[in-house]
Amino acid sequence: MSSNDIAVRYRTAGGATVTVYGRICAYRAECGGCREVSVSLDSKRWAQNHATHCMALPR
Repeated sequence: MSSNDIAVRYRTAGGATVTVYGRICAYRAECGGCREVSVSLDSKRWAQNHATHCMALPR
């Protein structure tokens, strides 16, 4: 699994996708709507929380 492998995806309230890339403990999350990014050990939690509140439409 490379650092660009998709670990999980979440759908935002507006219909965009928040994608978490990475493996083991090195994750990066990116919203496909508003383009907000998180790089941390807790990117999965950030992505899920962001998806519940983001109203951005898919780009």
